[in-house]
Amino acid sequence: MGTPAQRFESERALYPAMNVDEILVWREFLRDHQQEYDRFDYNTHIGQGLDPGPDQPPAMRKMWIQLNQLRIDAVGWQGQQPTIFEVHRNGAANAIGQLVTYERVWRNDNPSGIPPKAALVCATINQNVALVARDAGIALYIVSVNFRVLAPQPVGRRQT
Repeated sequence: MGTPAQRFESERALYPAMNVDEILVWREFLRDHQQEYDRFDYNTHIGQGLDPGPDQPPAMRKMWIQLNQLRIDAVGWQGQQPTIFEVHRNGAANAIGQLVTYERVWRNDNPSGIPPKAALVCATINQNVALVARDAGIALYIVSVNFRVLAPQPVGRRQT
């Protein structure tokens, strides 16, 4: 049967910035909210990456810069209005910090565009973090997820 990463390989290709447990959270969100958006972009790179310098080959330099940029899990589009989504199994303070950072860097990268909304999608959240998210104007989506599918699968016996 393989590991969860192996069993969810095709979905990991669709959502490259997400871990397997986050993919399960995102699938549940999409089940209820996908129709509210025109499209989604995944693994969106924003901001400036670290430049290793002009003495590096152009392809290596480009790759290095991209690897050091910020990466957004998902961007949902309602017309021209972007919403930045951060997806976590457990909503914690670091997710709020990521969203605040992504919002600001997005505005810097797109000064003439519509400012993005921010949303945290998770299965659980600490109430203190939820309060901070609401105060920061971050939408919260708490979804119910069956994580048992991530449990190790028994290895079948070979037929002789």
